[in-house]
Amino acid sequence: MRIRISRLAQAVLASAALGVLVGSCGEDGSSDSSRPAASERERAGGSSVRVVALGDSETSGQGDPTGLGWVGRYARLLRTEAGLRVDVSNLARDGKTSAELLADLRSDAETRAAVKGSQIVLFGIGEADLNAGDDNFAAGNCKGERCYAPGLTSFSRNFDAIVGAVRELRGSHKTVLRSVTQPNVLTGAEGVIPPFLKPIATRIGTYQARTANQAICRGMAKHDGQCIDVLRAFNGSNGTANAYKQGLLSHEQCCYPSAKGQQLMAQLLFSTGLAPIR
Repeated sequence: MRIRISRLAQAVLASAALGVLVGSCGEDGSSDSSRPAASERERAGGSSVRVVALGDSETSGQGDPTGLGWVGRYARLLRTEAGLRVDVSNLARDGKTSAELLADLRSDAETRAAVKGSQIVLFGIGEADLNAGDDNFAAGNCKGERCYAPGLTSFSRNFDAIVGAVRELRGSHKTVLRSVTQPNVLTGAEGVIPPFLKPIATRIGTYQARTANQAICRGMAKHDGQCIDVLRAFNGSNGTANAYKQGLLSHEQCCYPSAKGQQLMAQLLFSTGLAPIR
């Protein structure tokens, strides 16, 4: 998972609850060894529930020492709490932009086949789309929110198209669509982020997360999916609290959710239920 700090901040580093948080705006491998109760097996139809995760490094497990990430932890909850047999295909890739993911859904055979054969599709994308804004800000081409607005606008269009493409691939089949959203990862990371961001870290971090999250939740609602409110869960109702102090974000692998943060994200996703398949 690559929740921020973009290429620029990574270079700097190298050189140096639940219900109200769910919106519809919105430790193990990929196979299941658990044996659910008979009633659960019957409801699952006696076959595995197939989960596909799509996104960038914010979905791949970065920041979680166990390597599970929120995707693996969510799958574990489906097994242990819902009694389901689960197969997971995590197609997330570090640095993948929303435009690249959309292209994969339109033309990549592996991605398209995985989505067509899934019952649950998870999304966690958007952080890599902020890299161009960082680069422009650092180069002095713009300042503050103006540097990120174009990328966030493109992300909004792409995300809506991404969820729409998944819907089209699934056709008339019932599908659980769920997406994580973004926390504010800049507040509390002033010691490691680039100098141009430090004076306005909280303002920019909150702006980026809120703007991206509005697009994510809007896209999920349009296509009958659900999002979870990670910004509020991590940073409080105003989005400005320091999630590092709560142990939800990690300075060691900055700036990704820690194991604690990823578990919270998984629990929030699990709390949305499994409609429409259950």
